[in-house]
Amino acid sequence: MWWALWLYALLATGLCEEGKSYPVARLVSGQTREGVLVGWEQGQFVFRGGEGGWSCPMEDLVYWGELFDIQDASCLLLRDGSALAGRLTGLTTEEVRWAHPELGELRLPRAQCAGVVLKNPRDLVLRDRLMGVLLKGGEGVLFLNGDQLAGELKNWTGGETLPISSVLGEQAFPLANLRALRFQKPPEPGVTEAAEVGTRVWVGLQDGSRILMRVDTNLEKKPQGAEAGKTQPSPSGNQVLRAGFAGKIVTIPLNTVCFLQVINKNVVYLSDLEPDRYLFVPFLEYVRPYYRDRNNRGGLLRADRRVYIKGLGVYSASRLTYSLKGQFDRFEAEVAIDDLSQGAGSVVFRVLVDGQSRSVVGPVRGTDSPQPVRVDVCGAERIDLVVEFGERADELDYADWLNARLIRSASSQP
Repeated sequence: MWWALWLYALLATGLCEEGKSYPVARLVSGQTREGVLVGWEQGQFVFRGGEGGWSCPMEDLVYWGELFDIQDASCLLLRDGSALAGRLTGLTTEEVRWAHPELGELRLPRAQCAGVVLKNPRDLVLRDRLMGVLLKGGEGVLFLNGDQLAGELKNWTGGETLPISSVLGEQAFPLANLRALRFQKPPEPGVTEAAEVGTRVWVGLQDGSRILMRVDTNLEKKPQGAEAGKTQPSPSGNQVLRAGFAGKIVTIPLNTVCFLQVINKNVVYLSDLEPDRYLFVPFLEYVRPYYRDRNNRGGLLRADRRVYIKGLGVYSASRLTYSLKGQFDRFEAEVAIDDLSQGAGSVVFRVLVDGQSRSVVGPVRGTDSPQPVRVDVCGAERIDLVVEFGERADELDYADWLNARLIRSASSQP
């Protein structure tokens, strides 16, 4: 009877999964595959999809899954762009103590933290504006009514009030009245930027947390329960990912991971490069800059209610020119109007290679989902990313080159 029940459950699961949609993985080869992340073994991610299991070496993955905004009322923001849901449990001159539902109690160097949001605004524009304020640095507190007070944050180990020393003297303010805590920015070169080398991985969790990690296969260990004979090893490999984060080693359960993006030598993001030229042709007179890894208002890149970590935020009409020096095989991106436009906006995206038009997408409207762009640049010397006016002049034309990237040719690998 038990055998029959097991067989019935297996068949039912297979029937239910047939036709089911899975998160999409985009590979360095240009291929896409679907699957759910189920394991990590010897530098390879293991997935299970409708066609069965498959694995992908870390260096062959561009990205997988989808990332969303943090929904918690509080979050910890790091200077490298990482953000953690959870709650503040302690604060000293050297470290920030943070409790995350899945990662547990963390003690992170205060020099690598930009600030703590105690009450996140619901409006995404206000939330992005608050993020920008924290990243600028300057120690102090921000109040719910919009006031700010510069001063030295004292040690805090719990309680309803937070002590701060300022020009007003030493005072303790109720946490209920505070919007955020801001930490002093370390002197250049930044602690985080100087330390991060080699392969890194952006890991997105289901609660919206995004973490920039250094993954080292030497950190892989058997779970303690397996060594004690309490559990059986999984055929998919490890069910957790152990990686370096802000100078610490953290363990992430894979069933909480919904997004991966690998940063290494195989893929070069244009937001990490200096353009040879930026040209903006305003419809009237206001000249707008371009933004790296941000939309054209300085907020997170968002399209179709999803968050994108890498990309370029521009406005119509604009042109960005980059030198390639014949070192790359392909240019790839996903193009869209940022959610900032709230469904408005209309532009045409154009890619020129050595002065020749190779791809035209549009008009792309604010109601459209991101559309893929793939262009052969083998042997090319220059690439131009052009955004032209669409159907309503430049009205709310917040255009995003999402994940704009160059795939390096094998012959030019360093």
